Amino acid sequence: MKKQTSSSVTNDIYQRITDFVIEQLNNGNIVWRRGWTNGVLPMNIITRQTYHGWNVFWLNFHAAAYGYPHPYYLTFRQAQAAGGSIRKGEKGTPIVFWSKLTAKQDNNDQPEEETKPRPRMVLRQYTVFNIAQTEGIEFKLPEQPASTVPEIDRCEQVVNDMPHAPGVYWNGDRAYYRCATDTVGMPNRELFHSAEECYATLFHELAHSTGHPSRLNRKELIEHDGFGGANYSREELTAELAAAYLCGVCGIEQKVITNTVAYLQSWLRALKNDKTLLMKAAGHAQKAVNYILNIHAVPEDDTIETTQVVSLA
Repeated sequence: MKKQTSSSVTNDIYQRITDFVIEQLNNGNIVWRRGWTNGVLPMNIITRQTYHGWNVFWLNFHAAAYGYPHPYYLTFRQAQAAGGSIRKGEKGTPIVFWSKLTAKQDNNDQPEEETKPRPRMVLRQYTVFNIAQTEGIEFKLPEQPASTVPEIDRCEQVVNDMPHAPGVYWNGDRAYYRCATDTVGMPNRELFHSAEECYATLFHELAHSTGHPSRLNRKELIEHDGFGGANYSREELTAELAAAYLCGVCGIEQKVITNTVAYLQSWLRALKNDKTLLMKAAGHAQKAVNYILNIHAVPEDDTIETTQVVSLA
């Protein structure tokens, strides 16, 4: 059996995940934002650490697709250490993280003994299971304080509390973000069908603004290549995912999900052509949300057991 290279393993991870998401899109099953309602984030139930980047999107998506009531996960060994087990026949879901690998630099002009180690980042994975897939363990679920703030007030609070926010102007009949002037243009409020749709649109434009050089300096925004270009497409997907996350944080996701699903459906061709698109966009979206909410992300612990076995069925 031919040994897989780190590159082929990485491509396999991208392909399996993208294929699964496309299948769910085709079936109309995009409901991952439910996990964000009232601020519930995917979490390792044992360490109590929330996941970050792509893993937030993926685990919320996974929990919703399989009907799990909570986005809480653990590894096979953690289940055993807690005195229980994973139910027979249950299949885990892959979580990914980047790890630094030192490899010798290929250079035919130098003898082997003179080559210098060159660090590079490779994508690794480990498998986790939802707590609904376990048996013999009584979990103490994290307390989620009930919010007393009305939904739209929460939206307004997110907008007002964004650090170093761009100027927002309510006029005209279209929504946009202009990087040159660092300004967001919004249609007048009365033009929207609902307050929820209004804030979903504003969140989308604010997500774009996080790519400004004075904020996250996102390549996809700064190196603009016109409508339909590669950078333009990636930036639009990033902004829409970030808006979806923020709608979930504010508890309005179920009122705007139809439009979001329709928007993401339009990216099916792009997803098929670029299997890294979803993971990169979700990672950028998480950073955008963290910036808007003024959250300083903590790197995930990548010392947890690793495996190359992936099952998404």
